[in-house]
Amino acid sequence: MEKTLFAFFMDGLTIDEVVRDHEFAMPVKHFHDTYEVYFLLEGDRYYFIEKETYHVKTGEVVMVKRQQIHKTGPGEKDFHDRILLQMDGRALDPYLKSAGLPDLDSIFSNAYGVIGLNAKMWEWMRDSLLLIKKEMEEKRQGYEIMVRLTLFQILLALYRKRDEVEFARPPKTVQTAKHQKVHQVAEYLSAYCESDESLEEIGKRFYISKSYLSRIFREVTGFSVGEYRNLARIKKGQKLLEYSDYSVTEIAELLGFESVTYFERVFKKLAATTPKKYRKYKRNGTVTGDFW
Repeated sequence: MEKTLFAFFMDGLTIDEVVRDHEFAMPVKHFHDTYEVYFLLEGDRYYFIEKETYHVKTGEVVMVKRQQIHKTGPGEKDFHDRILLQMDGRALDPYLKSAGLPDLDSIFSNAYGVIGLNAKMWEWMRDSLLLIKKEMEEKRQGYEIMVRLTLFQILLALYRKRDEVEFARPPKTVQTAKHQKVHQVAEYLSAYCESDESLEEIGKRFYISKSYLSRIFREVTGFSVGEYRNLARIKKGQKLLEYSDYSVTEIAELLGFESVTYFERVFKKLAATTPKKYRKYKRNGTVTGDFW
């Protein structure tokens, strides 16, 4: 069973609550230009972010920066209930600035990962989320202002959590030998994503068989080795499109794609737009067609 209890949207913010009682893993495509905060109300999940795997439990919060590769996977129990916030810095940063607060990039640079809360703080956080839900549902006069104020209180509390040991459980990554090996491989793939090494060659580099590498990498991250390498390539490609003057064809070659056509196809699948539209958007803020 999967049930969406609520889902609301306003400029710069999406909030939804979903309950599942079956094994669930996020789809392959998962990095985006929005910031994400995941509140686990009940159950447990394994949460892979970039190169690390976290075991997230009830009452914990996961913060994911824009453009971070991430994926959730089944925990020890199938059932889980979570609330998810997705935020767009382009829409919210001006309001944060006017309130004298750091922008989303600064907030998430300090506080991404897993944050554990004590019972009192968790109760306040949950009540604040339900207030946002209520305001977005009823849409009374000034509701957008109330939503932003409540959201900013949540973000500020999480931003400060890193320095408040009495509230936070230090985020712990899963440290089995299998997870450590996958971390090493993920780190290598991120650094050398343009390499065309085969699965067998990568396995030899890390002293494991290609079949074992393939199995544990998907178990831990939810991605195949090839999928993860393509995600890393597209992330690097986005930076090249934004900050360099290389042509799309040259970027495809630099990233190790066999052809510009294949690069464009993978880019569109993972970034939900074309390389040319992405560059245009990042440079002058205009784009046609779908963009996230």
